[in-house]
Amino acid sequence: MERSMFQVIVLFLLLHVPSSLQDTDSQDLPGDVKKLQELVQQQTASLSELKLKVEKVEKENTVQTGELWGVKRDLESMKKENADQAAELLALKKELEIVKKESTERPKVAFSAGLPSGQKGPFAYETNLIYTKVVSNIGGAYDPLTGVFKAPVKGVYYIRFTGATYNTNRHNMGINLYKNSEMILHLGEGLGDGMLRHVSSGLVLELEVGDLMYTRLFANYALYDDHLLRNTFTGFLLYPS
Repeated sequence: MERSMFQVIVLFLLLHVPSSLQDTDSQDLPGDVKKLQELVQQQTASLSELKLKVEKVEKENTVQTGELWGVKRDLESMKKENADQAAELLALKKELEIVKKESTERPKVAFSAGLPSGQKGPFAYETNLIYTKVVSNIGGAYDPLTGVFKAPVKGVYYIRFTGATYNTNRHNMGINLYKNSEMILHLGEGLGDGMLRHVSSGLVLELEVGDLMYTRLFANYALYDDHLLRNTFTGFLLYPS
């Protein structure tokens, strides 16, 4: 408390002591006044130094404030970017969930089967081919007892078959592909093309529920198969429609 009062007195004297007294030669002053003058000068120097420090601190604070505003802007920008990325990830997650749901709900239909070993034909009349060697029958739409595939859903399907003969140059070889009662494709070879012959073909078809797909062997035609599964009948659903 005494120190504070002293500082107030010093400042008062600094402000009210005439400049002539401050400028007076210290040799002409009494001892107490001389000490007071020296104290006033010291306080004046200290105040000037303090003023410079305050100005420096204010300048540093101004710079720091600008830097803080810059950091704040960067944080806000990062926050916005993160929010945008979160929204994009959420949209992508929703799309993946939709695709997953559609994939789960989409009916799964696919089959492959081959003819039993041995020669088939020639027959006196066109004959259904029955592929009893079932490789796969996902969805159970292929009947190995009749050789007929029955479309379980409306959609676009890929249907394919292969055919082969061995040492049957006396007979033509070939396969007819049927949709219901309509023959939509014939593929075959004539006589004299060699001891071992192969053919294959396929179609993309839009089928209605209940449409039948199967193959038949022309009259007087022949096929041959063994453990190599040379003659096959295949089909699968590309997508429902």
